Amino acid sequence: MTLIVSWIGVDDKKDKKEIASIYISSDSRYTWGNSGRYDYGIKVFGSTKFPEIFGFCGDVMFPSMILGQIIPQIDNGILLENSDNAEMKSDKIFSYISTSFDSYPSKFIGDSFTILHGTRFEKAFKLFKTILGPDKKLKKEEIFLGNISTKVFSGGSGAKEFDQNWLQWEREKHNDYRTSRAVYHCLHKTLKEIKDPQTGGLSQIVGLYRNKNARLFGIVENEKKIHLWKRKFGRYKLSKY
Repeated sequence: MTLIVSWIGVDDKKDKKEIASIYISSDSRYTWGNSGRYDYGIKVFGSTKFPEIFGFCGDVMFPSMILGQIIPQIDNGILLENSDNAEMKSDKIFSYISTSFDSYPSKFIGDSFTILHGTRFEKAFKLFKTILGPDKKLKKEEIFLGNISTKVFSGGSGAKEFDQNWLQWEREKHNDYRTSRAVYHCLHKTLKEIKDPQTGGLSQIVGLYRNKNARLFGIVENEKKIHLWKRKFGRYKLSKY
């Protein structure tokens, strides 16, 4: 089922607070029940041509397949227009997901999944989620972002352990209280100590700022650099060097 987390960074302006960044981060484990696991699966995605970032938790097959289709559609100017506002982009992406889901073989549909979509129009950030629930129907919701640097979403089978750890960073006396880095620190701690067998591997992060498009971040683990490497046709893989 995995663990996926999203958070925002907020700047304190003289007259008001403004969101300056949004992130989606996940673990890297794919599981097939109790049959096996793979700790180098890609669960976060980003467009190089539009300010769009994605991530998913739950069933692996459909979300990974559909996001692998959506990214090149966006990057090649097919799915979205530069004039589309956040709601228009979200509607187009949800429509694409829904149409593909209607044609997907029902016997291969997992129990549930959530697809996150972070976007920006001009200087305003939005976060949406597409959910497959127990009724096997898709629905889309907007996630409230607020105006403080904090976690805005956690999901997947590892979310319970993450949320429990997160209580430490929610204390005002914590050095990282109300900072965006606090969420990543909590995610890192959770993945190191996770008991959920369906969650594991290294973290992966994609972010969005006030300008330009998606940014994929690498991490350093045991003095080795780990990063998401984008190949042709929009496919991604985890790479070590």
